[in-house]
Order: sequence, then structure tokens, then C-alpha cells
Amino acid sequence: MDTGGLIRPCLLVISIYVCVVSGSPLGDVELVTGINPLMNVKLVPYLFPTNLEFLELIFTSGDTTAIVRTKKALDAEGVSASTLYYSVMCDGPIKYNNTRSLKLNDINDHAPVFSKELYTTTVSEAVAVGERVLQVTAVDGDSTPENNRLTYAILDPASEDFGVDNSGAIILRKRLNYNAVKKYNFVVKASDNSGLNDVTNVEIDVEDFDNLNPYFSHTTYQAFIPENQAGSFPIIEPEAIKAQDGDTGINMTLIYSISSVSPDKYRTNFDIDPTSGVLSVLTAIDREEMSTSVISVSIMASQTDDSSKTANAVVSVTVEDVNDNAPEFDQPEYSVNLLENSPVDAVVFKAIVTDLDQGGFVGTLQILPESVPFSISSDGTVKVKNSTALDRETIERITFQIQATEKNPPHALAMAQVTVTLQDENDNSPAFTSDIPYEGKVFANQTVGMLLVQVKAEDPDADRNGQITYFIEFGNNDGYFSMEENTGKITLAKTITLVENKILEFPLYVTAKDGGSIPRSTSALVNIRAPGNSKPQFLQEVYRGTVEEERDPGVVILRVNFYAIPDERPVTLRVDTENDKFAISHDGEFTTKVKLDYDEAPHNYSVTITISDGVNSNSATVEVQVTDINDNSPVFASSSVTKSVPEDKEIGSNVTDVPATDKDSSFNKEIRYSLRGGEGKFAIDPLSGMVTVAGALDRETKTEYNLLVVAEDQGRPARSATASLLVEVSDVNDNIPKLSKSEYQVEVYETESVDTVLLILSAEDPDEGC
Repeated sequence: MDTGGLIRPCLLVISIYVCVVSGSPLGDVELVTGINPLMNVKLVPYLFPTNLEFLELIFTSGDTTAIVRTKKALDAEGVSASTLYYSVMCDGPIKYNNTRSLKLNDINDHAPVFSKELYTTTVSEAVAVGERVLQVTAVDGDSTPENNRLTYAILDPASEDFGVDNSGAIILRKRLNYNAVKKYNFVVKASDNSGLNDVTNVEIDVEDFDNLNPYFSHTTYQAFIPENQAGSFPIIEPEAIKAQDGDTGINMTLIYSISSVSPDKYRTNFDIDPTSGVLSVLTAIDREEMSTSVISVSIMASQTDDSSKTANAVVSVTVEDVNDNAPEFDQPEYSVNLLENSPVDAVVFKAIVTDLDQGGFVGTLQILPESVPFSISSDGTVKVKNSTALDRETIERITFQIQATEKNPPHALAMAQVTVTLQDENDNSPAFTSDIPYEGKVFANQTVGMLLVQVKAEDPDADRNGQITYFIEFGNNDGYFSMEENTGKITLAKTITLVENKILEFPLYVTAKDGGSIPRSTSALVNIRAPGNSKPQFLQEVYRGTVEEERDPGVVILRVNFYAIPDERPVTLRVDTENDKFAISHDGEFTTKVKLDYDEAPHNYSVTITISDGVNSNSATVEVQVTDINDNSPVFASSSVTKSVPEDKEIGSNVTDVPATDKDSSFNKEIRYSLRGGEGKFAIDPLSGMVTVAGALDRETKTEYNLLVVAEDQGRPARSATASLLVEVSDVNDNIPKLSKSEYQVEVYETESVDTVLLILSAEDPDEGC
């Protein structure tokens, strides 16, 4: 305490310098002594009247001491210069002030406090590193530097881009990039020496600076558009064309343009919207006219405020194929020569089909009509499908069409006309025009050079292959005949001496040969007859033939051959015997007039026939044999037979025979017998028809058996008949009578009279009549 260097006469002052700790509770400040008992003492203001709010004087009148004490807690921060000023005054006639200064010792009882809970600012990304971008301020209520000196720090997670010094200045540590980070948020802490602290939030917005060029989302784009189509691209990959200012905060408006097109001739085909960047085709492109299916369009985006700031990208435009071209054959018509009879799968020619669309022709090839003898493979190779149809002599030219149809819509098609001309092959031999043998005759009025007969052959082959020459192969040993090579006429070369009553025959074998490199030939028989003064006559004395019975009238049995000269004298043929059954025609056919029956009529006939020219005649015999057919079924002597057999008949014993007969002959009349029914008790001999006992009989079990006997002949088809056989089993006394009971008991009263009936016995015997 400072007394100001004054000692007043009213007081005996013992000055005590008191240092009071700020924030201390109530307590004594000083003890004042040497007070005149006659004097009054009181506490009065000094310099700062408000200081007395903290102090009071404890004094009782008449006391020689007084105590100055605090009346409320002291606060160094609430007092100017951390000092309380007051005065102790002697209140007498003369008033004396004893001034005091009470120095308060500060304690760290206040934490720093930021002036704001949130500090915000905007910083351009162009600000240089090291610049102060923001000031944060915290205040500590303590009065002494030791307690109110503050330090600042950025709390984790701390940004590497900013720092803070002890003055609270936020300093830029790294260059800002608006495109990387647009806003920073962090916390700053202010701490005093004792660790008391406060925190505040800092929010810094980065302001974009126009220092970057624009850029496209991608440097390369893929665009696709069908050929022959104008307008915007339906497909752009990986996404729609888009560019933007590199300074995204400024995001200056861009203008799109086309810088170049490769190939350059397509420059006018494209346009780009300067505002939206939508690329489009102004003039449709025909893919088939392009040397490559890809066009490179270089595009540029420039800032409206600075045309030097640009971005570039390339759009690779693929013009997609559209099926807009029909297939085409390499020739509208094909004319091909092919050797007839070419083998199956022989290649005729190859049709080439093209299509200007991408991938060429993809589709099917078809021959129309399908009935032609050719096939076509997928590569256009036409081959022989049916060799037998390639006959030039039947058809010289074959015309058809090849149709090429595209697989994909609109399934356009093309047609080509094909004419195949068959070239001749010497595949045909000459063929004589007559199916019957050629015949010529030489009569008594013969002359050398006279025409006897002319043969003719045809060959459908062409040119030399079809040119025919004729010659006598053999049979002209005596040289009676000659033949014209080109006409086929046979003439008399020298006179033939005729023989009376005889026809001389000269069989000539003539050959027709074609002119092929490997010639083909055919031979025919020419019979030259030279009749003398002959009589009609049969060539055989006896003719033999057979005929089945029951055939309808008109059956040809045989043909008789004979000699005659009908041109000079007509002949007649007749049947002399059995003419009610047989007839003969003028050309020698011997036939039946009625049905013949083998079973009821003769089996053989000897028929005399005659040939006559009215003057001379000749006879011959026809031996006719009638053959049997299976036209009769077996017949039983009786259709129903009853036979009695004792029941003790031994197995194997005969019962009866059931015979049948058949009017047919040979195997047609051979009969085999079989038995139906009888429960296995009977058997039948298949050849004789004898029925025998095959199993034990018991009349008491079964009294009769109904059997069916079947007779079947051996003809083909077989015929059969049936007869019924009733076998009655007759009784034999082979059973013992049997009482109805084995033991009888009867009670008789002693009083019963004589002849009284005591019991009636009964017995049974299964034998007949018992």
C-alpha cells in the first residue's frame, strides 16, 4: 500500500502494503493504528469513487485502530490498471486524507473468446501464396499479459492450403484451384498460457479466376448414323458432345464449330449447333460411294469472351450400312453348253451375285422352277441334279431362272435368265422302226434288181452321231441279195431257183450303224421267203396243249403254224372233231368254246384240224390235256353220325370212321381229317378218318360227347367240309350199391308185435337201372 508520504496528526499510521489476489474472497486489506481516540475515521473515495464498491472500513468510535477490508470479491479486470484507489480520512475539525493504492494481483480466470462464431470470406484463386486472406480475433478477459497472451492454431483435420499466425491472421500456404476445391471449412482455436481456449469456424469460398481453357468431356467421340439419313445423330458415344469452361466457377459461354473434316469432300455434309454442340448431317451420305466407312470430324469449342481459349475434340463418324441396294448378277443372262448325260454334281457354271451393301450379298439362291435338273449352292455354283433328264434327244435346251433373295428386309431380289444347251453325245443306237420282223418274198416272176423289202432305222442323235448306214451282217452266203447303204433297200442280186411244194427261207441279219466316233449299231432280222408251187400245210403233224378246267370260253390253248400263199389263194382253217368244244381262227389260234370239266368229263381230247385253199388241204392233230383245279370240297357220306360206346371202352379202341370223298384229282382230292371238341377223350386218324378213344370214359360223369369232324383237301387254296359226331356213353355195371348210413340204431319196445316195421334201409347205385 502506498501512503502517499503523508502522516497526519490524527493518526498514528502503521502503513501496510497489501497485495490482494484478484478474485479473492472477503478479507482484511490493512490495519490502521494510532488513531486518536477522540477522532472519527472513515473511508472516502480517491481518484475513482467506484473503487469503494469493493471496500469497507471496520471502526468503532473511541478505538485507536481500524480495519480496511473487502466487501465483495475483487476482480483485477473490473478495476482500472488492476489498482483500487481509496483514502482513510480523519474526520475532525481538520480533515486529513490518508490516500491508498491497493494493487490487485491478477489470476488466469478468463478463457479467450472469439468475437464471432463463424468467420467467412471469399478468396480468389489468383491470390498469391503468403497473403493474409482473413483475420480472426479472440479476446482474453485477464488483465496481465501473462494471462491474456493468446496463440492460434487450426484444428485437425487441418487444411494444408491455409495456416494461422499468433495474431489470428489466416495465411494462404498453397495456390488455390477453384476446380479442385470450391470451399474450405475448418476450425481455429485460440489458447492462453494456461490452456484455456475457444474455437471458431472459418468458411472460405474460393472465387474462380479465368485462367483455364475450356475442355470437352471426351477428346474422342463415336457417332453413328445410317446412310441416306440427314439430321442429328441418333447415337453418340460415350455420351452427347459437351464442352465447358475450365474455370467452372466462371463457366463462360462457349461457341461450337467444325474445324475440319477428313476426307475434306464431306465438309459440307456436316453442321454443328454453335450453342448446343449438337452435331448433325446436313446432306445424307451414301455409304456405297465412300472409300471408307468412317469420317473424322474435328470440332472446336471457344469462349465467347476470348476466342483464343479453345478446346478440340474429334468425332469419328461411322456411316452405317442400310440395305438399300438390291443384289445383282454379274450377267443378266447366262448361256451355257453342257454335254448331255453329264453326271450328277457335274459343275455347269458359277453365277456371281454381288451387293453394294456392307457384307455383300447375304441371302439365298434358288432355281426356278425347281423341277429343272439343276441345283445351285450358296456360292452360286450350278450343278447337275438329275442326269437322266439331260437327254438332248428329249429336250435340246433347258431354260430356267436363278433368283437371289436377300435375307434381311426388304428382302430385295434379282433374277437371271439361264439357257443350257445340251451338246449331243452318241448315246443312242439306231433303232429299227418296225417291231415285227421284216419280211420279203420272191415269186416265180422274179427279176434281178427288184425291191424285196426296205428296212428303216432312226437315231435321235445329232449330226454324224445320227447318220445311219445299212449293210447285211450275215445270212447272204449265196449272194442272192444286195443292200443300199444309205436307204436300207434290199434288192434281188441274182435269180433264186424255186422248189415246188416248198418255201425257201433266207434269214438275213442286217445292221444299222451310226457315224459317231465310237459308232453304235443295231441289228434286225429280215426273212426272205421264196415259195414255189406249194400246197397249204401245217408245219407239225401233232400239236399239244393244256388247259385248266372250268376256264371261261375263249381260252387260247396254242397257236398252230402253217405254210400258205394267201396272196395267191386264200386258206381256211377248221376243227373237224370236237368242234362243239374247240375252235381255230384264220391265223391259227386254237381256243375253247365251252368250259371244260375235269371231274365229270374226259381228261384228254384228240382234235383233228384242217387247212385248205379250196383245192389242196392238209390235216393235223391237236392233243389237248385238261388239268384239274381244286373246285370241289370234300363230301361226308353223312353229315351227322351217332355212335354208342360203352364206358369201359379201352383207350385206343375204334369208335367209328367218318369217311369223306373229293371229286378232284391228285393232291386236290387228298383229304386230311381233324377233330374238334370231345374234351380230349377222342382222337381221329388224319388219313383214314377213324375216331378212337383217347381218354377214360365214365358215364356217371358225362353221358355223351358232341364232336365236329373236319375234312380238308390239299389243294391251294384248300377246301373243307364238316360232319357232326354224337358219341353216347353206354352204362356198365361198374359201381357197388351204397347204404345211406354206415350204422343204424333202433330202439324196440318189448311189447311190439310181430311184423312191426322197425327201420327202412336205403341204398344208392349210380349205374343205370339200379
